[in-house]
Amino acid sequence: MPPKPGDILELAIDTLAYGGQGIGRVDGFVVFVRGALPGDLALVEVTRRKSGFAEARLISLVAPSPRRTPFRCDHAPDAGGCEWQTFDYSGQLEFKHRQVVEALAHIGGLDHVTVEPIVGMADPWRYRNKMEYSFGLDGGEPVLGMHRRGSWREVVDVPDCHLAPLEISRARQAVLTACRALELPVYSSAAHIGLLRHLVVRRGLASGELLLNLFVTERFPEERELAERVAAEQPYTSFAVTVNETRADAAVGVGPFMIVGPPYFHEELAGVRLRVPALAFLQTNSEMCGVLYETALRYAAPAAGRSAYDLYCGIGSLSLLLARQAAPVYGLELQDEAIAAAAENARLAGRTDIAFAAGDVRKLLLDPPTGRDTDIARLIEADGKPHQSLRTPATQPFAPPAVIVTDPPRAGMARKAVERMALLGAERIVFVSCNPATLAANAAQLATIGYRLTTVTPVDMFPHTHHIEAVALFVREA
Repeated sequence: MPPKPGDILELAIDTLAYGGQGIGRVDGFVVFVRGALPGDLALVEVTRRKSGFAEARLISLVAPSPRRTPFRCDHAPDAGGCEWQTFDYSGQLEFKHRQVVEALAHIGGLDHVTVEPIVGMADPWRYRNKMEYSFGLDGGEPVLGMHRRGSWREVVDVPDCHLAPLEISRARQAVLTACRALELPVYSSAAHIGLLRHLVVRRGLASGELLLNLFVTERFPEERELAERVAAEQPYTSFAVTVNETRADAAVGVGPFMIVGPPYFHEELAGVRLRVPALAFLQTNSEMCGVLYETALRYAAPAAGRSAYDLYCGIGSLSLLLARQAAPVYGLELQDEAIAAAAENARLAGRTDIAFAAGDVRKLLLDPPTGRDTDIARLIEADGKPHQSLRTPATQPFAPPAVIVTDPPRAGMARKAVERMALLGAERIVFVSCNPATLAANAAQLATIGYRLTTVTPVDMFPHTHHIEAVALFVREA
């Protein structure tokens, strides 16, 4: 009989599921165990059973895996951000590579694709350029750290996360010390009262610039004194407050309102200098993001004088890389703020051969260029006017782009978006994916409409977590 909730089992863990859970089997019945690693012999308690699998919690290790390593960070057992910290790094890389291969085979039916060796970090610590902390209370005393694993209410004070640069950890401590000294109240989600909610610290690896953004329920009189106290302990480039009046427990809101410095910091990725707004998305590992983009550029092989498209272009980092060879480059992105930042980055780089459009990518691709009376360049505006250098006469036949680069969200591309992207007729499509499962699903769809997946390179952007990034090259079949 399959195990039932409440059963205590001694379970040998033989592999990992995507998402990081260990997998053991009882008479062939699969049991998922969070926190277990391959090679563990574990004592577990079954918490839930479905028709084809069960879930269990780890009680203790009867015999730990030889791949287990000691916690480097004292907070790792309680905070939920780096669940693989006790998994030796070579093992992390091995299983991430394996999970990309398995996702392509099992979900996409693509078991003959070349998956290159995963690119890992020489030093997989202190790599994050952004940390988001939450305020909480411990015995009535304000704390600033991470939500306790499995809890949305309890916050674990984290003086030094080993995934964050020391400057970010020192900034966190300086803000907490100043908030305690000024007796600023911590926000209570239950009562919907209080002031302090979150702190986001961002650091440019190339520039060394540090931007601090304090999320609060309202503007407050002590803002400048708080900023001065923090600067005395940890110098920074910018200090801002952002107001979140809602009950949503997230670092969102109105702002940023700058107390000190500009509302952005600078970063350089694969040789491209970027101005990054305080609230803009940027890959959190600058060092490996450079590797990721260089891999994408190598696969894209943009051709001089041929157009290229950058879907989900964010603040334009890949668009600027493509524009070193391709022309023109069209960048499409949902968020207006990101497109404004992308246009500014293109202006600062002196590029007039890139145009950006804000909107749902699927809808922007609804009416692809036909050569009759439309060109996608006509849909793209810069400063409210059609981009003069990109106007194409209606009488000129549409030339398919040489390459399309797409970096969709974790959920992947919607089916209609994939179909409309394929209608552009690019010779190559380069996928930058943060989810092997959705990459595999999109790859299977592309295979049915004339694009063959040839090569995939996994890149370890997130050491000590289960997350995997990969770059995939698709080639249009003749």
